[in-house]
Amino acid sequence: MNSPLYIAVTLLIGLIGGKIAAIIKLPSVTGYIVFGMIIGPSFLNIITKEMIKSFSFINDLALAILAFSIGTELHRVVFKRLGKTLFLVSLGDILLTFTLVCGSAFLLGISINFAIILGILAMTVSPSGVYSIVKEYGAKGLFTKNVLALVAIDNLLCIILFGLATAILQGVETATIRGMDLVIILSKEIGFAILIGVFSGTLISIILKRKQNNNKFLVLLLGIILLNTGLAIELNLSALLINIVCGAVVTNVINRKFIISSTLERVELPIFVVFLTLAGAKLDINILSSVGFIGVAYVLGRLIGKVFGTYIASGFTNLPGKIRNNIGMALTPQAGVAIGLSIVAEQKLTTSNGIITGIVLSGVIVFEIIGPLLLKQALRNTGEI
Repeated sequence: MNSPLYIAVTLLIGLIGGKIAAIIKLPSVTGYIVFGMIIGPSFLNIITKEMIKSFSFINDLALAILAFSIGTELHRVVFKRLGKTLFLVSLGDILLTFTLVCGSAFLLGISINFAIILGILAMTVSPSGVYSIVKEYGAKGLFTKNVLALVAIDNLLCIILFGLATAILQGVETATIRGMDLVIILSKEIGFAILIGVFSGTLISIILKRKQNNNKFLVLLLGIILLNTGLAIELNLSALLINIVCGAVVTNVINRKFIISSTLERVELPIFVVFLTLAGAKLDINILSSVGFIGVAYVLGRLIGKVFGTYIASGFTNLPGKIRNNIGMALTPQAGVAIGLSIVAEQKLTTSNGIITGIVLSGVIVFEIIGPLLLKQALRNTGEI
């Protein structure tokens, strides 16, 4: 088959999967992922590993749009009203998740370097999994606002910590990058990414102030998001961080998030269906048996860390009991961000030999399936769907 046929098959099979999932009262995202797994190398191999690799630009585009959307949730009003609460809940979440995953991986024989990276990657939350379900069920309310903001904050903190940790561990591993060189690497990874995000976000804001809701704005917006991603790839920076900062700048400068979201809605559904179906195809079911107890420890550590970390921390806030009891479940979906960062980690820490990616992928297989279900249940428990 040629590339258009592969894309068409992926899109239509994903759509059918989403429809069937909806019929049996499951989130559509679960259908996209499960049907993607069926047509992927784990079962039918209609979508081969080579084809998945050649479609990486779709992953880049989808993750860039999601990162930009995450950034638009980081409005100063949200922080002013919920800042202390969000900070405490996020802190409890990432601290307990990191401690359990990193500690259990180390105790089971993983080197401390890789255990630290696994602990950081476990903090990530799948923006596509959360956003798709919130939109599909039209969820609205205080719980949904807190969840969306926490998805943004958790991923933002994870990306920054990941940049710091990989730079330091890379320096330790090679024993050649120290002192000022290490500072330069960190500045390049984080500082330069933030600068590009601020510049591109300011540019979008200026244009949006002059021309509102213009059809050409969609082209411009996608162009700048892709430009951010392309520059990040060329300069070896974090495309996610750049686009999150870009979205945050736009929403804080012009405060017209509805124009941004309504503009992106016109193109994002088919992109996300292909992205999530390919994400399912990418999952290798055989990994589950190869990672053994460490994979189990990763899954349990992350699940317990998310649920109980947020529960304990939210006890120090004024969040209502319903939100406190359910917010951890809502943060369990995990997918593209974790996979993308694990691949970057493998490239930077050359002695890992696939250990990090294997364990993270085994966790993603589990959380891609149970995460959306837990999120849907959490939204139902809080009465927001």
